[in-house]
Amino acid sequence: MLTDKLKNLGLSDTSLQGKAAVISGAGRGIGKELAFALSGLGAGVVIAELNDNGAAVEAAIKAEGGSAVFVKTDVSDESSVNAMKEKALKAYGKIDILVNNAIAVTTGSVLEQSLGSWDKVLAVNVKGPVIMIKAFLPGMLERKDGVVVNVLSSEGIAFLAPYSASKAALQSLTSSLVAELGEGTGVSVFNFGPGMVDTPGANTFIPAIAPRMGMTFEQFTGLNVNPGYEGLMPAEDCAAGFAYDIVHAAEYHGQTADAIRPFVQAGVIVEKAALVQPSAPISAGNITPRSVLELEKVFQEVLDTVNSEIEELDLFRKTWMKNDLNRKAGMSIKDWLKTGQDIDRDLQEYSRTGEVSASMKARFGYASGKLDVLAGYFQASKANAKGYIKDPKAQAAALEALDHRENAARSLAQALRDL
Repeated sequence: MLTDKLKNLGLSDTSLQGKAAVISGAGRGIGKELAFALSGLGAGVVIAELNDNGAAVEAAIKAEGGSAVFVKTDVSDESSVNAMKEKALKAYGKIDILVNNAIAVTTGSVLEQSLGSWDKVLAVNVKGPVIMIKAFLPGMLERKDGVVVNVLSSEGIAFLAPYSASKAALQSLTSSLVAELGEGTGVSVFNFGPGMVDTPGANTFIPAIAPRMGMTFEQFTGLNVNPGYEGLMPAEDCAAGFAYDIVHAAEYHGQTADAIRPFVQAGVIVEKAALVQPSAPISAGNITPRSVLELEKVFQEVLDTVNSEIEELDLFRKTWMKNDLNRKAGMSIKDWLKTGQDIDRDLQEYSRTGEVSASMKARFGYASGKLDVLAGYFQASKANAKGYIKDPKAQAAALEALDHRENAARSLAQALRDL
């Protein structure tokens, strides 16, 4: 049950007591399950849904003792959003959490899809979140308290060009908003990447595009996008992880959160946590508590150096570098620093006890997969260095530094797998 999954993540029925949330597209799929999750944590929920199935969600939440209001809403229409805002404020007095989850999806090649399809998708997936943010963010800033979440997807998916492009634009919107807000506003803004989830939408578009990629539905959904799951992740599980991220929103400001990490940290997902293998693994040798701690120390020094280099840049280049790393390395530098601290904490425990628990093993597996992605980012950066740095000595120094960073990430990844 969803309630049990929330408890497994350390959440309670008072985690969001006194809060109110607006969730667009909450009539089905992830949005629907998230509405149940946030209600179960004590929040009042506004179901901003274009279709009438939002009424059934409201009724079901109330039947479970929760508080919910369904307001038929077209997020691409400013007057519709403003009308929903009035009803939301009448019901709850304020809105503390905004989840931009509503989507429009059309399938077909770039040449096949009409301009009308592009207009429809961009209106819902990009213009809609802008309208919603403009409606609810000012109140959050005034109270110095709030959460704004934009739901993302993968970039560049074949035969989903309008949808993929809209999600790339939405990620950029998040980055712009975070850069404008900075720190200290009391408002946390982050992206949420659900991966492949068992929703009515996914079960509609996957059969349409999988054959055109030479795959069956089963092959496509078996790509293991979500560690710990074979095939699509249940929407209920995704919503539980999503709810955790919202409760801990301050930790994810400016970052891209997912539903997997909370389960891994809680030790709920143990098997198949690491699914990405490095293209050229580097053996860490005989693993001992001391040797792996030394590898972690080197890696932490790499993260500190990268962070210092970014912070020394001017505002434009700093923003660009942060976004580039977040997009290509799987996490923001802030989240990488936290991941390094988490790894160090577990390794210190391993050093004290000489044992690796099942939950610790799962966290190491999850971290090693992420480290492989970061190593790939450093590897790809070497090609950029060769193109942009013309001075031979400066280029050689840059390549040597990137080699060191790649090796540090790969060696620690391998060591964590070997534990």
